[in-house]
Amino acid sequence: MDSRDKEYYQKEKVYTMLPETSNVKKELQEGRFVIISTSGVSMQPLLYDKLNKKATQVLVEPISGEIRKGDLILFEHGGKFIIHRLIKIKQDGNMITRGDNCLTCEHIKRENILGAVTQIYRKNRTIKDTDRLYRLYVRIWNMIFPFRYIYYRGRIVTSHARRRI
Repeated sequence: MDSRDKEYYQKEKVYTMLPETSNVKKELQEGRFVIISTSGVSMQPLLYDKLNKKATQVLVEPISGEIRKGDLILFEHGGKFIIHRLIKIKQDGNMITRGDNCLTCEHIKRENILGAVTQIYRKNRTIKDTDRLYRLYVRIWNMIFPFRYIYYRGRIVTSHARRRI
């Protein structure tokens, strides 16, 4: 986000920069954008922990339209705020999400979704969710999941086998 963007957002008061434990839910329900620093490794290589040299911040907007498969969504699950990729929308309205660096999925209800990530800020670079290269990355990353799954499961099995030797 360049300085003009920051000035616009500060002037219009349409966003709030919050620590992870703040009132993210309240701010989004009131229709404001929220910029938060990411933590954890579940979304690597796209989103990095705030302690990493590639630390990432994301702009989360309230849901205003349709959510699409592949979107990054912020939701509440088990008392925590989580940003993961939407994998599937089931016919009953529930959704399946998964972190880019995870093998397991979460089944969540529509009402637990707080907002959608529309911009990613890393190392003075802005990635918008509408960028063609970003959408291509999302498609490829989801297409190669079966291969990533086999690779990671193989690493886990080999690791366990080495410990027993």
